[in-house]
Amino acid sequence: MNSKRGYYTLNLGGEDRVMRFNMNFWAEFCDQLGIKLEQLGEIFEGGVSLSAIRALIFSGLVTFDRENNKKIEYNIYTVGAWLDEMDPKELNGVVEAMMNSKILGNELNMGIKRNPEEEKKTETQTPEKPPE
Repeated sequence: MNSKRGYYTLNLGGEDRVMRFNMNFWAEFCDQLGIKLEQLGEIFEGGVSLSAIRALIFSGLVTFDRENNKKIEYNIYTVGAWLDEMDPKELNGVVEAMMNSKILGNELNMGIKRNPEEEKKTETQTPEKPPE
């Protein structure tokens, strides 16, 4: 699946599973953590808790499965057990897919710079003067 479009596939529980990051995901994620939308930034400040990682993966999986009318034969604790077997490097891909999603039509980056190289270039360029 294309992580740029809010999807990510990883092998959990012995099979390839798809996660979806969209409005339904953000609603589920907030519900799982018992937070409001404006509190999302606080979740990612100063490191992420294990419960947030588990909720992130669960919310992505359950969103895709519900949107595609798939039978859900797991719960958040099942997902937690699957995470014991997950390659920690996979988490970077999951987070990248999540960060490339949008919420209410807006880019969501939790204060993380997406393209620091591009930002450097624009910061060092001097703006053109308008014609007089």
